[in-house]
Amino acid sequence: MPRTFLRPGRPAGLVLLAAFATLLVAGPAAAVIKALIPLKEVLNGEEFIFIAQVDAVDAAKPSVVFTFAENLKGKAPFERIAVNLTGDSFAKKDNHTKEMLDRLAAKRQLVFFSSKVGKDYSAFGYMDGTWFQLRGVTDPDGKTVRWAFLHCEPYFRRTFKGTTDELKTVVTECLAGKRKPPEPDEKEPPGYGTKPEKPADGKNSRVVPSGSVPGAASPALFGVIPSFVLIGPLAIIAALFPGVFARLAVGMKRWRAFLTVASTNSTLALAYFWLRSYLPDTFWFSAQAFAIYLLAGTLVGLLWAGRRYRQAAALEPDVSAPPARTEILGLLGVTALTAVSVALTGWWAGWGEVIQMPWKEFTGIGVGLAAATAYALYRAATQRIDVGSDSKPLPIRLSLAGEAVGLSALAVFSATVLTVTWPREHGPVDLAGEVGEAVSTEGDSGPKLVDAKLFFETPDFHEIMSSANVTGDKIYFGASKTTGFRGSGAVFCLDRATGAEAWRFTDDGGLMPVFATPAVAGGQVFAGEGLHTDVERRLFRLDAATGKPSWPAPVATTSHTEGSPRVANGKVYFSAGDDGLFCVNTETGKEAWHLKGSEQKLHIDTPPAVAKGMVFLGSGYLTFAMLGLNAETGAEVWRTPAPYRSFGAPLVIGDKVVYGLGTGNLTTDLATESEPGIPTETKPAGAVVCLEAATGKEVWRYDTPKSVHTATAADARTVYAACRDGFVYALDRKTGKLRWKRSLGSALTAGPAVAAYAGGALSLAVYAVSSEGLVACLSPADGKVLWTRDLRSQTGREVQVLSTPVVVSGDGSGTTRHVFIGSMLTNKNNAAKTAALFRIEDTVGE
Repeated sequence: MPRTFLRPGRPAGLVLLAAFATLLVAGPAAAVIKALIPLKEVLNGEEFIFIAQVDAVDAAKPSVVFTFAENLKGKAPFERIAVNLTGDSFAKKDNHTKEMLDRLAAKRQLVFFSSKVGKDYSAFGYMDGTWFQLRGVTDPDGKTVRWAFLHCEPYFRRTFKGTTDELKTVVTECLAGKRKPPEPDEKEPPGYGTKPEKPADGKNSRVVPSGSVPGAASPALFGVIPSFVLIGPLAIIAALFPGVFARLAVGMKRWRAFLTVASTNSTLALAYFWLRSYLPDTFWFSAQAFAIYLLAGTLVGLLWAGRRYRQAAALEPDVSAPPARTEILGLLGVTALTAVSVALTGWWAGWGEVIQMPWKEFTGIGVGLAAATAYALYRAATQRIDVGSDSKPLPIRLSLAGEAVGLSALAVFSATVLTVTWPREHGPVDLAGEVGEAVSTEGDSGPKLVDAKLFFETPDFHEIMSSANVTGDKIYFGASKTTGFRGSGAVFCLDRATGAEAWRFTDDGGLMPVFATPAVAGGQVFAGEGLHTDVERRLFRLDAATGKPSWPAPVATTSHTEGSPRVANGKVYFSAGDDGLFCVNTETGKEAWHLKGSEQKLHIDTPPAVAKGMVFLGSGYLTFAMLGLNAETGAEVWRTPAPYRSFGAPLVIGDKVVYGLGTGNLTTDLATESEPGIPTETKPAGAVVCLEAATGKEVWRYDTPKSVHTATAADARTVYAACRDGFVYALDRKTGKLRWKRSLGSALTAGPAVAAYAGGALSLAVYAVSSEGLVACLSPADGKVLWTRDLRSQTGREVQVLSTPVVVSGDGSGTTRHVFIGSMLTNKNNAAKTAALFRIEDTVGE
């Protein structure tokens, strides 16, 4: 196929914009992925990127054969890819096989993104606006890979939707460092590329996807025109050859400093944006430092403009004259063009982009031009007063240089944006609170913070979403990593005293992200894998001392094992999404019973609670419900409809069981997709509900402004809940009435933890952490803040927390406590992510 160059349509125009987004990816087998995935992450994360073409299509089988054509990244280990197009359950539901067959045609080229996952392969293909997912399973001989089509990925059009040739060019140039990948387009609806047209000669015509107009320049590129294409040449011509523009000679002299600064700043901003990935990861090469350098250059230009104006006015009085009509029209035209370009960029890429590098400089130039134009209009409107006592024009007018006004506005704008966007140490958060029916606690002086340290960190993974399980002298937890379209995970074991890694389990690279907190019992670790989009995930049993698998084979499911497993009475209970709830023997992994979720119209992600011969769980998709099952047989004892989704772990306290409920999920207030039979969510809401454990009858309910999707905690008097509205709620355990609430300043995506004494009858402190890493120790009596620690300020990095704190004794006496919190740390300069575990120590009685 002849090489075609990238036409700057909508997707290509965003190549100049930086892309930073929270990424949720799927593994080798996953549901249709609805998360927003930046192309930057795909290019960095996928092992092989290559071009292949359709060799043969058999609609009857159905199947397709692709043949390798060209490597773009890595060396693809495939010469021929024969694919079974039957598809998985998601493909069958939405007839994806037909969508593929309608678009596959002989000689049609595709871009493939592939990686090895353990012994197998994952692959995502792209052809002219249509994305799809494949899975390659390696035969026992280690040589043959059998490929199967899973389903199409219609939401990936937000990642890229241009032609295959355009994507090939983008990939090639981005990998070569010549440009930045385009940002994802959140507004792009899910869908497929156009079907190939078949003219009379039988050959497939070139496909131009909807929304892409060949030869049309993008709004982002228009932003460069007034600043780089117009201002740059005008500055050079005005500075070196003012006589060329005879009628504008005086005007150009008056704008030489502004044009020089604008040209220099815009050119340097673009150069920095294109080259910054190659620069050292230090403050002096950060975007903030570079903005300071440009601001300094602007101030030098401002001084030059003032000095030059005063000197020129003395030698050529006409320089101080009001601007001529030609000059004003020129200013109006360039200002209007710059305003349009900034407006188009803001509309297309988001208004936040217009104050980010490199567009900040173009926006600032526009602000400067607008201020200078307004001043020129003012001078023109008031020129009649520039006369002497003899009614003749003054030889030298009392005025400011127009370019000085423009440069002043540019400097003020740049300084303001620099101040607003500067990554600052996060100061004290206003921990507002409210006290209702508070309780008294005699002698409650509260714990005092002793130390907070980054206990463990690894760049091999991006986040610790599970809680830590502290058992004996070891700490067990799960970690996850998202690269490109793939996710991977690990189960870690650390030395409790030193944080040294004892072992990690990755299933030879085949383990998916681990959200569930591992369970430890009888010298064995039970760990699940997978996030919500993953299917065909497993539960593993690992030797606690070595991390080696200790079942003959893991327990397989058709969905994901996202909920933390529970071990009781020789059984392990674990949730499995659409596949419901499993109960298996801890020694053999043999199934004791299985509540099939899809048959019951249930989707179980809640970690089950096991007590009093029953298993308690909730459903957050298909049907909103809270359930109690017989722990021995799996028979349903009761089912209580839930007003909202149930994702957090139920909490059994005495003869009651408490659920947290809400709209959306752990990280969003509202569900973005409609579900059959489920009303569309339009307003955030949540609730904490207390039921009778034996019957499921409601005892009390406390409504919250947003969801409670984390585990709750309790002591003898109070139930504590963390809400996405940023508040910790303390509710009377018997009545559900509010005792107090305390804000942590941002959404709470991890549950509270309680440090108790007197056999658990009384609480010493309540610990909570915000999604942004603010840790607070609160009095259980009235919510008083006993101490706080901001993990962002401590590390100098952005912090994301989904991990519920775990509180254990630090010295065996109960005087000192250790609080373990998992997180994701993000470097502010290069956006590098690392998985991290913090240990915070506090004490009482000192």
